[in-house]
Amino acid sequence: MRTNSNSTPPTAEFHLAFLAKIERLLAEGRFTSTYKFALLIALTNIAVERGDDSGDELEVEVDEIARQFLELYWSMARPYPRVNTILKQNREAAKPSRMITILKDEVRHSISSYQRLRVYRASRDSLLSETRRTLAKDVLYRLHTIGNARDAAKTSEQFLYDHPPTAGDCAKLASITLKPGVAAAMRRLRGVIVAMTEARWALWVRENNEKLAADRELEEFLFGATRSPVSNFAARFYDLQEGRCFYTGDKLREPSAGDVDHFIPWARYPFDSPFNLVLASKKVNNTLRDTLKPTEWRDRWLARNDSDFAQLTAPVPDGFGALPEDRATSEAIAAWVYARM
Repeated sequence: MRTNSNSTPPTAEFHLAFLAKIERLLAEGRFTSTYKFALLIALTNIAVERGDDSGDELEVEVDEIARQFLELYWSMARPYPRVNTILKQNREAAKPSRMITILKDEVRHSISSYQRLRVYRASRDSLLSETRRTLAKDVLYRLHTIGNARDAAKTSEQFLYDHPPTAGDCAKLASITLKPGVAAAMRRLRGVIVAMTEARWALWVRENNEKLAADRELEEFLFGATRSPVSNFAARFYDLQEGRCFYTGDKLREPSAGDVDHFIPWARYPFDSPFNLVLASKKVNNTLRDTLKPTEWRDRWLARNDSDFAQLTAPVPDGFGALPEDRATSEAIAAWVYARM
C-alpha cells in the first residue's frame, strides 16, 4: 500500500539517475546467487501490480515478494533439457540454492505454471514460509551491496528501500517500504529494468554452469513464463457470455469455435487469472494478437469483472477459481498498460 501522499511524480532526470543506479547495481553488485536479480524483478512487478505513478512510497509485504520469487523460480527448479540437469542458481558447490531445494519436489507434481497455483493451501504453506525466511535472512539485506566488501552496510546506498543494519534484524522484517519515486520509476522503466536484469541473470547462469555454452534457448527456459492451459475455461466462458464473442457479440456455435484470450495481452504483462480472460471468436482473436484493445472494450471488460465477480471467484468445477484479489491486480495492470498507449 502507499504510505504517504505528499510526493510528486518523478522527473525525467530522476528516472535517468534511477536507471543509472540500477545499472551500477547490476554491473558492480555482489552476486553469489541469482536472488538479487529475482528481487529486482519481483519489486518491479509489484510496483506495476500495486503501485501508481504518483511518486509516493509503497509498502511491500515480504510475503508478496515471496510469492513473486516462487513464480520466478518455478520453471528453474526443473532440469534444463539441453543438459538434463537443474541449473545452479548459487555458487556453493556442495548444495543447490534454497529456492531450488524447496521447489524441486513441488514442480515434479505439476506441469502448469506457478501462476495457476497461487492459492496457498496447507501443502504449500511451507513453500511460502521457507521463501519468506530466505528473503528476510539474506536477500533484502544484501541487494544494495556494491563490490566485494564483507561489510554490506558500508558498501551500499539504500536507494530502493531502507533496511536494518544487520542481517539478524532484517530477518524480522514483515515488510519493506519503497522510497518516494521508486515505485513510479519502476513502473515507467519496467521494460528496461527487466531486460537488463534478465540479461545479467542469464550471463550469471552461463558463467556458473560449466556445461552451458552460447545456448539460445537458455533465456526462454529461464524467463519464458509458462502459460496455463486456459482453453480449459472455454466452456465456462461460453456459458458466462451466453455463447457470444466477448468483443463483437457475434454468436459462437459452440465453445470450441472460440479462443480463450488474455484481455491484457500476455506479451504486455503475463497474467493468467480468469479475471484477465475472455472468450473470443477465432477470427477476431487472430486479428488482435498482442494489440491493446480499444478503451470501450476495456471498460466493458472491467464491468464484467465486477458483475461476474462471484462466479469468477467461485471454486471449480462450477466457478472459475480465481483469487478475489486478482480483480484489483487486473485493474492495476490495465491502468499501467493503458497509461502507456
